[in-house]
Amino acid sequence: MAFARPAQVSDENAREVRAAAPAKGVQAPQQPAQRRALGDIGNLVGPFNSRCNVGKENGKKPAGDKPERVQVQNHAGPLTRRAAAAAGVVVDGKGGWATTKSRSEAAAAVTESKQQPPQSPMPDIDSEDKGNELAASEYVADIFSYYKRVEPQFRVSPTYMSRQTDINDNMRAILIDWLVEVHYKFRLMPETLFLTTNIIDRFLECKRVSRRNLQLVGVTAMLVASKYEEIWAPEVKDFVYISDEAYSREQILEMEKIMLNTLRFNLTVPTPFSFLSRFLKAAGASKENQVAAYATYLVELAMLDYGMLKYSYSMLAAAAVFTANKALARSPEFPHSLKRHAGFTEDGVLPCAIALGELHRSAPSATLRTIYKKYSHTQYHRVSIMQVPAVLPDSTAF
Repeated sequence: MAFARPAQVSDENAREVRAAAPAKGVQAPQQPAQRRALGDIGNLVGPFNSRCNVGKENGKKPAGDKPERVQVQNHAGPLTRRAAAAAGVVVDGKGGWATTKSRSEAAAAVTESKQQPPQSPMPDIDSEDKGNELAASEYVADIFSYYKRVEPQFRVSPTYMSRQTDINDNMRAILIDWLVEVHYKFRLMPETLFLTTNIIDRFLECKRVSRRNLQLVGVTAMLVASKYEEIWAPEVKDFVYISDEAYSREQILEMEKIMLNTLRFNLTVPTPFSFLSRFLKAAGASKENQVAAYATYLVELAMLDYGMLKYSYSMLAAAAVFTANKALARSPEFPHSLKRHAGFTEDGVLPCAIALGELHRSAPSATLRTIYKKYSHTQYHRVSIMQVPAVLPDSTAF
């Protein structure tokens, strides 16, 4: 059974959704029977009492690796402190105590660092934004360094769907395809859509959900993502209306509490769009709308496909930029600044780029065509109808 389509929403803005909803005390026009998401199979499977450690590191240390306590004098000068740091000692900043691993490990680390060839300096891609406060040029490098560091903590298992008993990857694709249309009708920010998908996957990895409540998970995830990303977020009654009143306001609010507690309120997470905006800038394509539109189209197609979860978000974004450069004959296709900021080589992203090209090739004839139709509009430069590029050395198409 298909989801209720959001075509009833005006294209003007999300406020008209609420205006179109019947007011209390006024008899609403006759509506078709309520539609339930993917059938009516009952409530969420099992009580919500499992614990999910998403985003938290294992703090246990292996036995036998206790750090030594080393005393550093208060009057130690810069040379002494540099020598201590080279030996593996970390000064606590209060004048005396520092922690280090064994001296043999510290010496090995110093020896290894000397053997490694020095890397070229990271290309500065933010020099043009020094006067732009919104670009946060002083902090953006640290922000994306943090994103790269925590990305593995927030990745979902590419096989998590095998633990679900009542839903499958096709149902997930139907849900996300419907949410793409809802997102478009509400005119929400791109960040909201990608955070919505991230929340859905992380929640489904932790909780077993029935097909009857899968759409409830979807609208609640978009509600949470909208509150986080949007200036003017849609209200709960907008999502009640857009889902054809399949769920009540109370159900959505209850699911919101369950979802946020399950995810431990971890919403500041990297998404494919986070890395994509940075890598487009590193490739010198952030101001080329067609390149950005084509790369975003590929990433949205990947968002729909469960099999693409085997690739990290940063890998997905780098491969999308590489494929977009290839399709639009930009040279170099994988520039040095992109390699340094993404942390991948051209050969490293090639398998993911091939998979993206395959998604592009099959999109026109796919059952779920919302993303294909969305990017066939002129505002997105009609990138969905572009020819799939050949990227393999022997010019074999994807």
